[in-house]
Amino acid sequence: MSLQIGWNYFPFREVDIKSNNLSATFCGLRIVQLSDLHLTKKVDIGYLKIMVRKINEQKPDFVVFTGDLLQTKALRVKEQIEVFKELEAKAYFVSGNHDVVYGIKELQAVMNGSNIICLDNKIEKLKIKGAELQLVGLSDRYSFLRGIKRPIKELFSKLDPNLPTILLAHQPKDIEHIGSHRIDIQLSGHTHGGQIYPISLLVKFFQPYFSGLYLYKKTVLYVSNGVGYWGLNVRYKASSEIAVLTIN
Repeated sequence: MSLQIGWNYFPFREVDIKSNNLSATFCGLRIVQLSDLHLTKKVDIGYLKIMVRKINEQKPDFVVFTGDLLQTKALRVKEQIEVFKELEAKAYFVSGNHDVVYGIKELQAVMNGSNIICLDNKIEKLKIKGAELQLVGLSDRYSFLRGIKRPIKELFSKLDPNLPTILLAHQPKDIEHIGSHRIDIQLSGHTHGGQIYPISLLVKFFQPYFSGLYLYKKTVLYVSNGVGYWGLNVRYKASSEIAVLTIN
């Protein structure tokens, strides 16, 4: 789809992820990734309810939000966020740069009330298919603007190297912090795939991990185009997406 205007689409995108480091136990694991919603009061609640219903139909093992939920204060879109209470799978989120601007503490409170767990600079162990994996999240690179430190080395040193590990980080460039730590998969957003061509060519110049799948050393990186819009509610040659990731 070359041109998108407004909140009229449910662009589910099936993505197969091959990771040689994950055991066969996790073959078939399904993750729905939502990124860059940029919610405002104008985003129709009915649209979000249909989105949640369609996500539930995908039967994911868990759902992740990889930043930039906000394009206004969290309390102004509390009704919109509360729709995600209807997600049947466990859900997790990390902050993005816009969330930093509009207020992370408010966002965390509203998301917590909607049963969505904040993973900013935290580790969560999950038991799926009878086996353990760990999620680790980073707050956005611009968290320092709100006095929030990112103790990356300390955080990664607490990871169990024997467990499959998925990193949630809004900005793809955070993959450069992995070093020798075991991160099997990183899920990111931020770029919107450029959102509007030919502006996307400029974005691509500054974002080496621009859209889709990449391999960085032993880590598989997936960069989502995201769901929402920044600025104009228009996308051209950079379709929005709700990624449905399947490990195989």
